[in-house]
Amino acid sequence: EQKMRFFLALLGAMGACSMASAYVTSTLCSPTSRLTAARSALSHRSTSHVARRGLLGLRAAEPEQSEEDKAKSKALAEAWIRGDKSQELKGLLNGASIYLVGLPGCNNDKIGAMLAKRLDIYSFLDLKEVFAAAAGKPECLSYEALKKEIGEEEFRDLETKVLDQVQAVLRLIVSTDHGVVTDVANWSKMQNGLVVHLKGDIGVMSEKSGMEESAMKALAEEYGGFYQLADVSVTLDKDEAIDTAAIKVVDSIMELIKNNPPMRKGWEKAHDERMAALDAEEAKKKNKGKPGKPPGKGFGPSDAAPKSKEI
Repeated sequence: EQKMRFFLALLGAMGACSMASAYVTSTLCSPTSRLTAARSALSHRSTSHVARRGLLGLRAAEPEQSEEDKAKSKALAEAWIRGDKSQELKGLLNGASIYLVGLPGCNNDKIGAMLAKRLDIYSFLDLKEVFAAAAGKPECLSYEALKKEIGEEEFRDLETKVLDQVQAVLRLIVSTDHGVVTDVANWSKMQNGLVVHLKGDIGVMSEKSGMEESAMKALAEEYGGFYQLADVSVTLDKDEAIDTAAIKVVDSIMELIKNNPPMRKGWEKAHDERMAALDAEEAKKKNKGKPGKPPGKGFGPSDAAPKSKEI
């Protein structure tokens, strides 16, 4: 008899647990019930504890980093930002080449190489190497050395011939001689792309180029008016990293393009209107005979968009 009573009591306890479990499960399945339960649980926390730490105290503490690790993290974040900007600029350029101009010491060759690295589908072209190879003087490692070998007049003639070929090539970053801007024909060729003027402190550029500061000032006065015609002007800071200077160029070009979107030509607008009319006509044919869809008018030569001037 005692065993029977024990057995019945055990069965009753198991049934009660099962019913409680079913109730709790069905209750917590409701999002509202879960939110209420969570609020109730938070309300039971010590008031002084919540007041002292606040909700931010519920977060996991950030791991401590050494100064070296912090510098690496910052550099990685900056690299991501630079990569995103470069990717965006590639789409905005639509293949247009970039010509870097400036006084001696502006580092347009180093900045150009880094820019081509950032815009990975672009190639870098250092004109002083091209000129030296074309003149049969590969030992001349600078524009000034090559000018001494072949003369200023022949150098400028060679420059014009090379730019004739370069202007037809897309996706190039081109570093140029400081005097390229003095020839109107050269300007017209570089206008097939974007011209970027790299400028900086006269004293710094004199030091980098090995030129006397007085001579550099004379060049700045002589060529300053030409450089002002560039599409973009970028000011370089003293001891600025090459990669930072390249990103400055990227930012300046992006701002130029976004503020001056390319205009649609008249024939392109007429073409778009004609294609829209054809699409509308096709849609009307498909809906012909359906209720509420009257047959449309045909599209003939007289319906073509009129010619318009370029805008």
